[in-house]
Amino acid sequence: MISYDRRMRRPDAVTSKFVNGTQTMNLRRIVLGLFLPLALLTNSMRSAAAEDSAAADAAQSTTADENDNSTARDPFEDKWKFQVGAGVINAARYPGSRYDFTRGLPLISVSYDRYFFGGVPGSGAPAGIGAYLLHTEHWAVGLDVGGDARKPRRASDDPVLHGWGDIPGTARGGMFASYNIDWLSVRGSVSVGGHNEGVLASLGVEAKYHATRRLTLTIGPEVTWVNNQYAMTFFGVDAAQSEIGGIAPYRARSGINTLGGSAGASYMLTEHWSLAAHVSYGRLQGDAANSPVTTDKTQRVYGAFVMYRF
Repeated sequence: MISYDRRMRRPDAVTSKFVNGTQTMNLRRIVLGLFLPLALLTNSMRSAAAEDSAAADAAQSTTADENDNSTARDPFEDKWKFQVGAGVINAARYPGSRYDFTRGLPLISVSYDRYFFGGVPGSGAPAGIGAYLLHTEHWAVGLDVGGDARKPRRASDDPVLHGWGDIPGTARGGMFASYNIDWLSVRGSVSVGGHNEGVLASLGVEAKYHATRRLTLTIGPEVTWVNNQYAMTFFGVDAAQSEIGGIAPYRARSGINTLGGSAGASYMLTEHWSLAAHVSYGRLQGDAANSPVTTDKTQRVYGAFVMYRF
């Protein structure tokens, strides 16, 4: 990752750090390639307890304890759960980009007891490998380690970035928490990344409406906050980048990064098969919005998925 001191450096020093470790990054991209689509699917179905309840209502055959609301289920039951599927997403190439990308993606989710891998749709947890510290009827708290499915920014993504080198994919570790009732979910998360990608925190509220026994609709606002390191990596311009790009240095600081919201829909085709769609909208704020790197202050994500659970 580029160091953001103010000393002038030769242009080749800016890009040399991104050449080393190619084999390690190739392996990392293969592993992390599952995580982004699962994170998007997770955002479209926040509440694990509510999703399980809706699925039980929609299923034609469910066990008696699933239908008996008066009986509390063990959240850490000794049982494997799997979800597999595929989807397609459309999103900005990098934070603040005017260009987007669209691609198809495989999906997988595995959970056992308090542990999960790949993501747990409806949990409010970031996608990755993690564990719940607490999981009750209404509360969920846990830790996870995830990462980027692709480089969050490439020098080839926009002419303004040429010569700056890529921002590499990295692991992010953090904590998440949510409070859920049948029609409402409040969730928050904080994570820190390597390669100078800093701290990212989010807080969101989501209302849920069971339109039919099979169809569930969700909508709600969300805000994200970043620290100085994240802001400078993605939206700042240091002295070396200024020399290469011919633009003035720009210091981006911590603060509110985006204000926006999301909406989603999920439909249970059968007890095992489901469809989901998700759209999110965010408006960059403060130093992120005013950065010379930002070519579009509006950030959108669209996704559609089909899942099989067993």
